Amino acid sequence: MMQQTTIIAYLDAIVSEGTFTQAAKSLYISQPYLSKTITKLEEELQTQLVERNRTPMELTYAGERFLTHMKKMQNQYEDMVNELTMITKLKYGRIRIGVHPIMGSFLLPLILPKFHEKYPGIVLKIMEQDAKTTEMDLLENKVDLYLGMLPIHNEQLSYTMLADDKWCVIVPDTSPLYQPGLKDIEKFPYPLNLLKNEKYVLTTSQSGIRKQANEFLKHLDIKADIVMETQNISTAAALARKGMGLTFLPKSALNNSELMDTYNIFYIETSIVRTRYFIAYSKEKTLSSVDLAMIDMAKELMKAYSDSI
Repeated sequence: MMQQTTIIAYLDAIVSEGTFTQAAKSLYISQPYLSKTITKLEEELQTQLVERNRTPMELTYAGERFLTHMKKMQNQYEDMVNELTMITKLKYGRIRIGVHPIMGSFLLPLILPKFHEKYPGIVLKIMEQDAKTTEMDLLENKVDLYLGMLPIHNEQLSYTMLADDKWCVIVPDTSPLYQPGLKDIEKFPYPLNLLKNEKYVLTTSQSGIRKQANEFLKHLDIKADIVMETQNISTAAALARKGMGLTFLPKSALNNSELMDTYNIFYIETSIVRTRYFIAYSKEKTLSSVDLAMIDMAKELMKAYSDSI
C-alpha cells in the first residue's frame, strides 16, 4: 500500500474537487494515474472507496471510514515522531536505576539533583536492592543502569568507571586511638595492626562496604570484634560516632559537616582495598539518549567529587 500521506491527499482531493479530472489537476498528476491508483487500492482492500456514479463523486461509507482511520493513523504516526524527537532531545522520558540501598543513600544525592535540574522531564525510577538482583534485572531489562561499587562479576555486563573514593574509619573517643582536638579528616596516624584491638560496628555481610572491610581486616590478619551489624551505613556511622566501636566507610558516605567533637575520622592509604564506583549496563542493550545523558553526567559529577577529596 502507498504511503498514508499520499492516500489521504488523493481521497481528500476527490472529495473536494468532485471528479478524478479536477482532483488530478489539483494534485499535479494525470487523471488516468489517479484513477488507476484508486482502483488498485480498492482491489487491495477488496472494498469500494469512491462512488463513481454520482456527480460530484463522493466516498462510499467504507471510503469515509477508511479515510478517517488513515488520518488517525497519520496523526498517531506524527505524534510518535514528535515524541521520539522529544525523547531524543531529552525533553522527557524515563530511566530506571538500580542501586544498593546503602550506596544509594550517599551516591544518588551526588548525581540525581543535578540531573533532574537539567532534565526535569525525565522520570527517575530508583530500584534499591542488592547487587545480585540488580545485575539480573539489567539482563532482563527491568532496570536500565546499575550504580555500584567494584567488584562486578557478571561477564554479560559492561560498565563505565566513575570515580575512586577514600577509605575512611570513624574512631570514637571510647577508643585508645582517639586523638582529642582534631577537627579535620587526616591520614590514619598509627600502624594498621593496632586496629586489631578495637571493637567494630559494621554493615551486614552482603554489602559491598562490608566485603571490603572483611578483605582489609583479613589482609591484616585481624579477627574483628563486631559488637553490632546493621544494614545501613548511616546507622553504623551514627553508632560509631556515639562510641560503640569503629566503622569503615567511603568518604562520600560522610556528612557534609562532621562535628568531630567526640570522634576522629581518618582516611587510610592502602592498596589492600580500593573504593571504586561504576555505572553498568547490559552488553546486549542499545543505550538510549537518556541512558547516555545519565552516564555522562554521573562521570562528570563523580569526577568532580573525586578531584575534591
